[in-house]
Amino acid sequence: MSKICFSENLDKMNENLIYRSSVHGKGLNRFWANVVGYNGPLLLIISAYVDKSNKQSFENKDAFHGSSGSLYALSPVFHAILSSSKDKNFVYSHLHPTSRSYKPHPKPVGVAFGGSIGNERIFLDEDFNTVTIRHHFTDKTYQHGTLFPSHGSLTTEASVQEMEVWGLGGEKAQEVQDAYKKREQLFTEQRRKVDLQTFANWEDSPEKIMDMMTDPNAVRREDR
Repeated sequence: MSKICFSENLDKMNENLIYRSSVHGKGLNRFWANVVGYNGPLLLIISAYVDKSNKQSFENKDAFHGSSGSLYALSPVFHAILSSSKDKNFVYSHLHPTSRSYKPHPKPVGVAFGGSIGNERIFLDEDFNTVTIRHHFTDKTYQHGTLFPSHGSLTTEASVQEMEVWGLGGEKAQEVQDAYKKREQLFTEQRRKVDLQTFANWEDSPEKIMDMMTDPNAVRREDR
């Protein structure tokens, strides 16, 4: 498949399965846990729909990004839909925001290709249960063409049976991702130690004494 979809340095590409929903679990969080930090071309397969995303890594943004890409239908008819060079909405990938600030118009959470926010050509929901395919007239990034036979102008939804992400960036891209994950793991462990140390020191801290003097009936931190 990579020889059909990719034409650059095929002999040097080391195909590596980054994510498979039936193995790693379905959903945007499980997807992100496996693809984050991978800086190389990715082959993303959703049921019968394939996307070659750009050579940049997936980024958690509330806007489209990327510099190149193509869409591919595999079955029942192979169809390649290349970039139109008219727009640059190649890929969109957005997790739930960590901040709790209220937003009157929150951006959709999921993965998308082409189109625009709220009117994506392909949109995969955050649970990876449903993929939505819209007509090509909504999209200026990829060329016209259908991703499955008899697809008319109406929006179509389909149940996701399986999803895979293959890394095609070779050993270097894999090494970069491994290093990134090790740094993230180390940071998480250090932060956990700091939190535990702060909790342990609370019993003898001046802050606790002042809290009890100010309001003896206040709920203690250890009782929360």
